[in-house]
Amino acid sequence: MKSNLKELRLKRGVSQTTLAEAVGTTRRTIYAIETENQDIHISLAHSLVAYFGCGIDDLYAFENESHTTADKAVWFVHVVRYLAEEIGKPIRETVKLLENIGLANNIISGYDVLHTQGYEYIAEMLSDELSKHGQ
Repeated sequence: MKSNLKELRLKRGVSQTTLAEAVGTTRRTIYAIETENQDIHISLAHSLVAYFGCGIDDLYAFENESHTTADKAVWFVHVVRYLAEEIGKPIRETVKLLENIGLANNIISGYDVLHTQGYEYIAEMLSDELSKHGQ
């Protein structure tokens, strides 16, 4: 993934420092993301998309639209970690819950669409599904 942060920032006409202050981070972090030397934390990504009024998919350009199994696995792990924290259950138990109600495969097979929604959205959706199933 290639970050579009610099392009969005320049279109808005703000400096790295101004952007960093607006979203609660440091100029160094903004620089590192723009130069692709640092991955973006999901909470910062949400602050940035709120600031720019765009979607996660606008913040990143997907250079290669065919995603590897490793891409999907890493994403699945991040979603499960976030969800486990949200529902207050251990990671292994969260995975079992997702498998038991058939959502684990849906998360992975829906990667191309779902990953642009962000972890919070997916975790909320999964939490609702778990509630429907009495989990």
